[in-house]
Amino acid sequence: MALGPAKSKGGRIVSDPNSWTPVKVTNNTGGEITSLLVKHRYDTDHYDEKKWSYIQDGTVVDGLTAGYWTGPFRTGKDYWYVEFEVDGKKYSCKDTFYCFLTSADADSHNPVMLTVSKGDMTVNPPRSSGCQVKINQP
Repeated sequence: MALGPAKSKGGRIVSDPNSWTPVKVTNNTGGEITSLLVKHRYDTDHYDEKKWSYIQDGTVVDGLTAGYWTGPFRTGKDYWYVEFEVDGKKYSCKDTFYCFLTSADADSHNPVMLTVSKGDMTVNPPRSSGCQVKINQP
């Protein structure tokens, strides 16, 4: 993917991410998700998000791509956030949860696999170590 024009962000020049990885989400809640929001953020430089309106239990959905930087001098964190509704109840994770993506993940051309349940969300990058966060009901 070609780099876009540089943009000013907080007094510094920010370009488009140099790495992109597709994201797939599995509904493992035991019910039908009637609203799902997934957000990915690389530090404060880049934001990605996708909303889905209906996902059956056991179904895998796609459509989100996570942008991030790899290489020297770019050691930022990849933050992940999810909120969803099942059986009329809302669930979400903390907004400070992070799980790193690396150049090996981008080079694999395979997706990051997110699995959501009523108890936790698991982020499994194609090559990097996976991470897990507790899901809460606000």
